[in-house]
Amino acid sequence: MAEEVKSKTLVEPKTQLASKPTVQFKLSVEPKTIAELEAMHTGTLMNRRKALLACPETSVLPELEKVLAIGEVRSKDTAVWRQAYQDLKSVLDQREHLPSKQERKSMRQQRARRRF
Repeated sequence: MAEEVKSKTLVEPKTQLASKPTVQFKLSVEPKTIAELEAMHTGTLMNRRKALLACPETSVLPELEKVLAIGEVRSKDTAVWRQAYQDLKSVLDQREHLPSKQERKSMRQQRARRRF
């Protein structure tokens, strides 16, 4: 038994420090229908907005890849991007406003001032 324990400890790999995960957006955003957008959580919609805004202004893809990417949102100079962004904005306009970090801080400070 002692031999088994020693062999297990010798075989264990050394642990490496994990690198900090980075947030990366896809190169393309899948178009969604208005019904699909309405079913999404507001935070998910805001992440989708961020991904759409992260798309490059113009496509740097070769013509062949542009043809294959029909239906995907890859750059802001396409009708697909404009329609996806317009649909997203129309759904977000119907949602309640979520205060930003700075707005929440301001509200919290105002509440604290009223208490004293």
